[in-house]
Amino acid sequence: MEILRIEETPNPAALKFVMDGPVVASGSLSISSGEDDEYAGDNPLAEALFKVGAIELFLCQDYVSVTMFSSNAWEHFMDDVKAAIGTILLPPGEKPPEKEKQASFVSTIDREAFPSLPDSEKELIIGSLMDEIIRPALANDGGGLEVIKVEDNTVVIKYQGACGSCPSSTGGTLAAITKALKGYCDPNLEVSIGSS
Repeated sequence: MEILRIEETPNPAALKFVMDGPVVASGSLSISSGEDDEYAGDNPLAEALFKVGAIELFLCQDYVSVTMFSSNAWEHFMDDVKAAIGTILLPPGEKPPEKEKQASFVSTIDREAFPSLPDSEKELIIGSLMDEIIRPALANDGGGLEVIKVEDNTVVIKYQGACGSCPSSTGGTLAAITKALKGYCDPNLEVSIGSS
C-alpha cells in the first residue's frame, strides 16, 4: 500500500497519511502509546510508530493519522513514519471488503420518544448519529471520537487521533457536537469530554 499524500491537521503534532486503499475493513481503530490497549502489542504498525515517538495512531477509511509527542518530532522521524506506514499496512492487492451504502439514520430518530428511552438505547442512537454526521467530519481532519457513556442527559465522549490533543476540540468542535445532538435527539443533552 502506498501513501498518496500527507495532509496537515488542526493539531500541529498530528499528520494524516492518505493511502491508495482502505486501511481498515470497517469503522476505525485508535491506539494510544500510554494506554494498556489490547491492540498495541498485536499491531506491528503501532509498535513501529511508538518506537519513533508517536503517541497515538488512528486508522479510518483510507488514511492513518499519526500524532507525535511534539510537532518538532516530525523533522526527525518523518522518514521512519513513512517507511513504517508504507511497509507494514496491507500488502498490495489485499483490500478489506467494501461496505454497502445504507439509508440515512438521522431520519429515523424520534425526538419525542428519545428522552424517555433507557440510557443503553440512547447510547446506540447517539453512536449511530455520530457515525453518520460527526465522525466523517472529524475523519477529514485525521481524527475521530468514542462515546464513552450516556447517562440521563449527559453524553461523555473521548476524542481520537488528531482530535485528541487539538486545541479546537474543547471549544468549537465540542460545541458543534453538542448542537447536533441537541438538534437531532434532545435539547436537554449536554456533552462532556472524558477518558475511557
